[in-house]
Amino acid sequence: MIRARALLAALAALALALPLAACGDSEQKNDYVAAVNRAQNDLAKRFNELQTRITPTSTPAQDRKTLTGYETAVRRAVTDLKAVDPPKGLDDLHRRFIGDIADYGTEVRRARERLSSGSPRDAIAAQQRLVAAVNRISTRINATISAINDKLRD
Repeated sequence: MIRARALLAALAALALALPLAACGDSEQKNDYVAAVNRAQNDLAKRFNELQTRITPTSTPAQDRKTLTGYETAVRRAVTDLKAVDPPKGLDDLHRRFIGDIADYGTEVRRARERLSSGSPRDAIAAQQRLVAAVNRISTRINATISAINDKLRD
């Protein structure tokens, strides 16, 4: 059976997401940048920690538990991001960013559910779907962050 560790390698892409850039011209903007970067960095750190739990000797049940940990980490990041008050003009982009992050959790949940079936075919499909989804979501996140940075510079 394809192991969940193969699925989780795709999640490392989150650590590559672009940080927001500080502006220097507004305390509110700088506070926003710091809060968003903190949430993103905390999520990437938690993902990296969780990745070490999936080993060649971990059981499928342990791997599913680790995937649940990824879902929990995403929920925490979404909660943290929802608590951030974006500067004027960034509400829509901030909501889009939160949605992009939440999509990681949705895709991990789907992969975990497919792995729970015990079917090798489902495991392979889950791996392929998660890899594609993480790449797509990472691209969206980077585009959203780029748009936020552009707005912050205005």
